[in-house]
Amino acid sequence: MVSGLLLAGCLGGNEEAISFNGHQYNPPIDAPDFTLTDQNGNDVSLSDFDGKVVVVAFTYTSCTDVCPIIEANMNYMAGELGDSYGQDVVYLSITIDPLRDTPEVLAQYVTDNGYDWPHLTSTDFELLKGIWSSWGVAVNSSMIDMHINGEMNTSEHDSDGDHDIDGESMMHSVITMMPDNSTAEYQVNHAQLPENATGYNLTTDAFNMNNVSFTAPDSQYGHYMENISGVGAPSDYSWWWSLYLWNETNSAWEESQVGIDAVEVSHHQPHIAWVASNANISNLPTPTEEVYDVGHSTVTYIVDRNGQKRVAWVGSDWSPDEFLEDIRALI
Repeated sequence: MVSGLLLAGCLGGNEEAISFNGHQYNPPIDAPDFTLTDQNGNDVSLSDFDGKVVVVAFTYTSCTDVCPIIEANMNYMAGELGDSYGQDVVYLSITIDPLRDTPEVLAQYVTDNGYDWPHLTSTDFELLKGIWSSWGVAVNSSMIDMHINGEMNTSEHDSDGDHDIDGESMMHSVITMMPDNSTAEYQVNHAQLPENATGYNLTTDAFNMNNVSFTAPDSQYGHYMENISGVGAPSDYSWWWSLYLWNETNSAWEESQVGIDAVEVSHHQPHIAWVASNANISNLPTPTEEVYDVGHSTVTYIVDRNGQKRVAWVGSDWSPDEFLEDIRALI
């Protein structure tokens, strides 16, 4: 009889009695399934990993405080798990900043940091908002809502204040000023631009991302602007599209002395403007300088082999070794 009871315990009959270091779900609850896109453009679902222990983290690449700690801890634990990592345990990182975290940005992020697990995103922002909600992660989605509604303004930030702007999270602006003096601003994350990007790359990305029609033919002198949003320079050259560059030192717009292909987009030349030459240049607005932050709660989950949430670790001020003990208990 004693042997029988011991055997029952070994078979997992007392799995519910495991003591965890993190916040335990008692009873366990089913983890909501999802299908998102990883950094390589592949579909990844939670259910792909049935029978394995899954660590699910909610992070984003331009985060400068808690996210790097969580991701570094996960990387450390992967090394400590040895052969169990990948075979018995898998990691999934889900972005809470899909406006900036495209598969290309995520691919560069994992390469730069030496991470090898799926980092997931989606262009279906409503889908992601539903996933955050079903997993109990609070995210300030006001920026996403504004983007969906065509009211994107990345000058907003959360109550914690501005984060430092680094090369990957820096935002570049393309401002247009029409003959009637109306203006619009379109922003592009630096990480979404190709290496050694030019003003033409910035223009193309900004307009394509915001569904702005334009015609910029190539000539022996390089690309020139012919038409923006259906407004084209007349054949009599009574006005034309002029290129202006933002002078960071003087905080002023200056007409470019070079063509758009010769403009090097960088920290020193972050913003450009296409201006109808008959418009009032004094009305050209100052480009948005701040980068928005993502207000969010921070929770990292451990899902057991049966697809149920078993443990939650809140914030980033936790011991990776104690977290690792919880993973091993479920293995």
